[in-house]
Amino acid sequence: MKITLEIVREVLRDALGFDSFVASFISEVRENPNHPSAGITRDGKLFYNPEFIARFVATKEDLFCLIFHELLHPMFGHFIHGAGQIENIAADAVINAVISTLYCAESNEGSLFKKTHEPQGLDGIMRPDSEMGHSRYNLAYDKLYHRHYGQEETITTGELIQTLKILTETERITAVMLLGTHGNGGRELENGLMGLDPETLGRIAEDLKRSATEAMGNRAGYSESLISMLMEALRTHLSIRKALLRRFVTKRKVDHFKELFRERRITVSPIPIHPSKRDLVMIAAGAYPIHFHNQLSRPQQRDRGLAVYLDVSGSVNEHLPKILGILRSLRREIKSIFQFSNKVVETPFEALLRGKIETTFGTDFNCIAQSILERGFEKAVIITDGYASMNDELKAQLQQRGVKTLTILFDGATECEDFACLGDVVQLEDVTDKGR
Repeated sequence: MKITLEIVREVLRDALGFDSFVASFISEVRENPNHPSAGITRDGKLFYNPEFIARFVATKEDLFCLIFHELLHPMFGHFIHGAGQIENIAADAVINAVISTLYCAESNEGSLFKKTHEPQGLDGIMRPDSEMGHSRYNLAYDKLYHRHYGQEETITTGELIQTLKILTETERITAVMLLGTHGNGGRELENGLMGLDPETLGRIAEDLKRSATEAMGNRAGYSESLISMLMEALRTHLSIRKALLRRFVTKRKVDHFKELFRERRITVSPIPIHPSKRDLVMIAAGAYPIHFHNQLSRPQQRDRGLAVYLDVSGSVNEHLPKILGILRSLRREIKSIFQFSNKVVETPFEALLRGKIETTFGTDFNCIAQSILERGFEKAVIITDGYASMNDELKAQLQQRGVKTLTILFDGATECEDFACLGDVVQLEDVTDKGR
């Protein structure tokens, strides 16, 4: 099958609608013999290996599988799990299950994956209709494809990674084919779509969300848990309301978060544009001023910082892709984030978005309090699941300093008593922009 820009856009419009943003986002199609399969760059160029296409891609459904596989990696935020072999296998397995199950007609039930992967062993977990039998991977495979009637529990990428690490401890892992960009493909592709700007990610997510919703209405038999997993991944490409965050900028940290203010100054003019009180008094007394002292104000802005403390304890590992997806929209404003578990580590924001996590796997709020006090922050934003505590002495010191905090909870938490006395405690869903 010959791959052209026209064919690629036709495949995407058939799946996502004629006005699909993704179809217009793909701007060029080129051959790249150095890439094992295919990849998409941040500026919309699709590169493909002609030998791979000649061997595996015979239909538009095969091409759909290939393109959608690449699109879903940044939607799921799989970069957070690292680039190890098991991590890559698990990420591909989850994506291939979503495409084969939810986009059944468009992918011809995952036709490409049946060609690129064998139906047994570890390779079999990456395709539909595998013959697992008594394989050690059978239970994990069942959770991906929900082969048992009434089974609703799915398996997340993080859970699958941990499961496969245990199952392969005593087994030599042979090379498996990974589709899309996994740190390969040359300088043209680098990390593919992982560095997309938040606005583009949001528009792609809207395309996929609309198509998945329509597909659910047209065909019964989908796994509700798999649908929920995809929808949750797409919802990560929202953004925290910046108007809310501006109330918590601090003078003690300089990022590029703009604080708006009005500069007032007095100008002298024979024309009363905005006369001062003194001028008005003189006019009322019958003395018309020769020159008016006009009070002018104009909007100004200055750089301030946002002290964001992000919970990276073991209990929140599964939620980090979602949270980092939401925080990604702030990458132009914030230089660094404070990760906390039992200690606080300041990390460049770009490094955090690339998956650099430093954690003790435990958690407490004492380390946040000590960090705020040592750095002299008067305001801070805390993002956490709320499962930690702070000693009374540190809490009293924060109150005495007049520290104001915004605590953003996720994973269903509704209360955080330790920070409630310092400011608002809100749900993550309540402070995100949903209107994309």
